[in-house]
Amino acid sequence: MRKMEALWAYQEAEIAKNAVEAEIRSTPARLQLNKLHKQLKNQQAVIAKLTEDIEIYEQQLPKLTEQVEKLEARLEVESGELVTIRQDDESTAEEMTELKVDIERLNREISQGVRETKSLLAEIEKATEEYQSTVKAASKAKKEYDTLRVTCEEEKEARAGEMAKHDQNLATLAKTVDPALLERFNQVKLHHAVPIAKIVNSKCGGCNMSLPMVMLKKIATTDGIVECENCGRILYSAND
Repeated sequence: MRKMEALWAYQEAEIAKNAVEAEIRSTPARLQLNKLHKQLKNQQAVIAKLTEDIEIYEQQLPKLTEQVEKLEARLEVESGELVTIRQDDESTAEEMTELKVDIERLNREISQGVRETKSLLAEIEKATEEYQSTVKAASKAKKEYDTLRVTCEEEKEARAGEMAKHDQNLATLAKTVDPALLERFNQVKLHHAVPIAKIVNSKCGGCNMSLPMVMLKKIATTDGIVECENCGRILYSAND
């Protein structure tokens, strides 16, 4: 068997193996498993974010509550002072007005603090509900995922013998291929899933570019690698 024929046979065997692997990866169970895997990753990200948000909210709540309590304590003191001033004949109207302004400001700040507290409690409740529903959905998805994973492993195991034959065939054919050609084949495969392109009507079977006569003659007279100048695939003529 000539060098390029051996390399072509190796590629054909590799394509056959890849076809079986693609079938295993594309069964309904495998596709659903992949879908659930993405879903679980998204749910885990949501759970992590909600956990972080709830922790932040719960840290803010005591501070906000403490702030409102301090304002209420000040309001109580200043309200008492206002009562005292009103009963004191020596108190001035200016003092009373200033105290009333302070009391009004405190009332506004307390109202604002109460609104923020209620809003924060609502956010905690909302985040907690979403967290619980997401955890529940993720738990259900995980059970389905585990069941499907078993099914996929069984499908893979059912074709293990077939895959072993392909591996054995590839190993046997690899021994017939020139090591330098096989190395170059693997390098080209980094850019093209199918590294070797058959020449069809004087064109590269990979990119369909017309090949110059000089290159065609070189392929016909050289039992080695000639690459397409356009796509870089290794060219192969079955009529060599």
